[in-house]
Amino acid sequence: MRITIYSKEENQDIALRVSDLAEERGFIVDEENPEVVISVGGDGTFLRAVQKYLPKLDSIRFVAVNFGTLGFFAQYQKEELDQFFDDLKNNNYQVKQHKLLKGIAQYEDEKEVSFYAINEVRIENPFRTLTCDVYINNELLESFRGNGLIFASSIGSSAYNKSLGGALVDISIPSIQLTEIASIENNLYHSLGSSLVVDENTTLKAMGKFNKSVVGYDSNFIDKENLTSLEVKLSDKKINIIYRKDFSLVKMYRKSFVK
Repeated sequence: MRITIYSKEENQDIALRVSDLAEERGFIVDEENPEVVISVGGDGTFLRAVQKYLPKLDSIRFVAVNFGTLGFFAQYQKEELDQFFDDLKNNNYQVKQHKLLKGIAQYEDEKEVSFYAINEVRIENPFRTLTCDVYINNELLESFRGNGLIFASSIGSSAYNKSLGGALVDISIPSIQLTEIASIENNLYHSLGSSLVVDENTTLKAMGKFNKSVVGYDSNFIDKENLTSLEVKLSDKKINIIYRKDFSLVKMYRKSFVK
């Protein structure tokens, strides 16, 4: 089996140790055409690993080994490397597919830029009120005023979305969740005021002027100058993630948020 180790630059010594251990176990280390990408670090490292291998998603499985403080994507901890390689070698695991979010940014000059996100797409402005119209399948939902909007996937519902009071969504349900950031609620302006979960066939769009805002996805940013609309939907692209054979979403919730 061809594998590669992905880590942050400052963790290259850890990646080298994991790579050496993999070769001792008979795995072939191949950075260009891996069958399995092993992310060592935290959730941010995992997200960057997926972005790096975006053109080859169909032929790659991803797995996260946690070397950080907390990793929602991580199926194994750093002290479980031996067990991980045993499971990998013996096919003692399961693979789940998750659809990526597709973002489409449109600009005043009619330029259009597409990108893909694992967790979320976001528009934020903590310094001045963000004003934009929000559409569901081209039908106006609201004229939003506040600090920002998050469009989260099911697997990303446990990330930034949850910290904003958004709901946790079962990772097996393809969906998009719209969560507002500090919406203005007074006698003049009202917005939805709660998170909204829509199905996999729904398109969400925000239209306005975003020059003073931060617009990004996962750990990346896009050009916001003369940006007039941001459309988000579930894409046909999917990531294949390796989970333990006995994976339990309830246990993951307990480990990450309760206990």
